[in-house]
Parts: sequence; C-alpha cells; structure tokens
Amino acid sequence: MSIFFTIIQVLSGLALTAIVLAQSGKSAGLSGSISGGAETFLSKGKAKSLDAKLAKMTKWFAIGFVVLTLVLNLMAKSGIGREETVAEEPVAVTDTVETEEETGAEG
Repeated sequence: MSIFFTIIQVLSGLALTAIVLAQSGKSAGLSGSISGGAETFLSKGKAKSLDAKLAKMTKWFAIGFVVLTLVLNLMAKSGIGREETVAEEPVAVTDTVETEEETGAEG
C-alpha cells in the first residue's frame, strides 16, 4: 500500500515541477510599470489563458503532494503498509562430514 502512495507522490512531484517550469515569469520589469494601465483593460481574458490554468493546476498538485506526504508520514509512523517477512526457523544440521581419522581408514 505504501509503495502505491510513494509512486503517486513521485509522479505528482514530477508533474508539479513540470507545471511550475511551464509557467511564464510574473515580473515585467520597467516595461510593466509603463504599460500597467493597459494591462487592466486587456486582462479580462486572463482567467481563460494558459497561465491561469497552469496556476490552478499548480495549486491542486501542490495540495495533493502535501496530502500524500502527510499520509505517507502517518503510515510510516504507525507501521501501516510495511511488508513483514516471516522468519523461517533455522534448520538443524544433522549431517556431518566424517574424516579419515573417525572412520579408522589409514592411508
């Protein structure tokens, strides 16, 4: 069970990294301060843009990653999902190797 959650966490971490890297930078520098008035008029369609969708995806993947991390931590502390191996009883060695001295054979 913990292996399943670990695989899901790794995949969500990779997806989160890819989504964050796909976003464009938010700082516009000096040109952003000059054209700041026009940006409010043109930002009506911003909610439907790719950057807005990526920002929403980032939020949901980050929440999922944190929840999976907490679940895996609680599972590790409580021992849930650990694979316990059954120890086999040791086998007694009954066969011995007889030496030449024990059998009385002389060379």
